[in-house]
Amino acid sequence: MTEAINPLDGAPQDDLAEAFRLPDDILADEGLVTLHANLVLRLRREAAGMPMNTVQQLLLERIAYNYIVMKQKERTNGFTTPAQQKDFNTWWLSTTQEFNKLLMANEDKRREALLMEINSIVVQSTEFITVTEDRQKVRRFLQEQFAAIEV
Repeated sequence: MTEAINPLDGAPQDDLAEAFRLPDDILADEGLVTLHANLVLRLRREAAGMPMNTVQQLLLERIAYNYIVMKQKERTNGFTTPAQQKDFNTWWLSTTQEFNKLLMANEDKRREALLMEINSIVVQSTEFITVTEDRQKVRRFLQEQFAAIEV
């Protein structure tokens, strides 16, 4: 079963939470911990409205984690050769390509979900207009304008 991702969620607070837990050596670096949390949050926001199965959530985790590993190695001269660093970067970029393909494949669904949210906001925010005809005109105008936005 897939679930819709709340864009304000960080790492899942369910039985997958442990998958997002950083190893102790990285937990010792507050900057990397914060960066990891921000990466997970941003990746989840970018995937907002898209159904995420377990594999897709784990892909998101791997992208964030391996970026943190890369940063840690760069800070500590952990790459033994430039070729090793290049190989790690190349592998990481291939992982991000999978995530980008996933986002692009669901772009229509994401746009539709966004427009539904906007519609809900328009309806709620125009309730204060007491003249029914005026309220309908404002809503129609705003909905048309939002729908015309090229994303």
